[in-house]
Amino acid sequence: VCDNDWDINDATVVCRELGFPRAFLASGRAVYGQGTGPILMDNVECRGSEAELQHCIFNSRHNCHHGEDASVSCYATRIRLRGENATDQKGRVEVFRNGMWGTVCDNDWDMNDATVVCRQLGYPHALSANRRAFYGQGTGSILMDDVRCRGSEEKLQDCPFTSSDNINCAHHEDASVSCAPSIRLQGEIATDTEGRVEVFQNGVWGTVCDNDWDINDATVVCRQLGYSRALSAPGRAAYGRGTGPILMSDVRCRGFEAKFQDCLFSERHNNCDHDKDASVSCGRMQVEDETASYREVGRGTAATTEAS
Repeated sequence: VCDNDWDINDATVVCRELGFPRAFLASGRAVYGQGTGPILMDNVECRGSEAELQHCIFNSRHNCHHGEDASVSCYATRIRLRGENATDQKGRVEVFRNGMWGTVCDNDWDMNDATVVCRQLGYPHALSANRRAFYGQGTGSILMDDVRCRGSEEKLQDCPFTSSDNINCAHHEDASVSCAPSIRLQGEIATDTEGRVEVFQNGVWGTVCDNDWDINDATVVCRQLGYSRALSAPGRAAYGRGTGPILMSDVRCRGFEAKFQDCLFSERHNNCDHDKDASVSCGRMQVEDETASYREVGRGTAATTEAS
């Protein structure tokens, strides 16, 4: 499959067809190596609800080569966030056990439990651990109760809990979480609205290479951080060189993606170093989370959180 127009909706259809709940990356540029043989699909345009990739709109003609092979990374985890006003970052916790989805009871629910959920979903930590069906009551089975995570577990299912056979809960006690963003602005002269872009992937923070970096990419970053628009998309480590891994390169956002990681990008960065770290400058604040406000402080790694 050629990576022209390849995005997170297409990747989600692939992952669901393979038996996983959803995709978290839609990669291009043959990030897992070049294939061989014919290229059968190009310009794939899925809505995200299709049962199979072949049900999506696509072009059987192409002007591609195998250096443009499309790839996906799927969530193998069986956990999701649902409910009224829920997003990928906040909502009622639902788990997949014994062939079904169900909710988690809020008995003993705390920040350690919420942190494990958020990290399992790819976020750095939790902002709040909400009780009393904060995002609305679920339906079906209540599959976990009395969850007691230490906070270091990889999955919620690794924590001690009471199984559905011994649960004395109802759905007005469904547990919820709000997770910290997986993106932040850092740097020597950074502020809340401008700085070096850093993303959280696979349990670590890292930078973004400025290859193909433009205002569309910066716009998605700024909106994800709660700002209305991007003012500029500086490259060349305008806010100082980062440290650690370079996690994304050749980013190609169209400008309307909900999350920066939904954009097409390459995990390879053979011609990058921290002299090419990408940055943004954002416009005014637009969105205020009704459950928590979150701010990554640009002049360091400190963060301030407030939660109701």
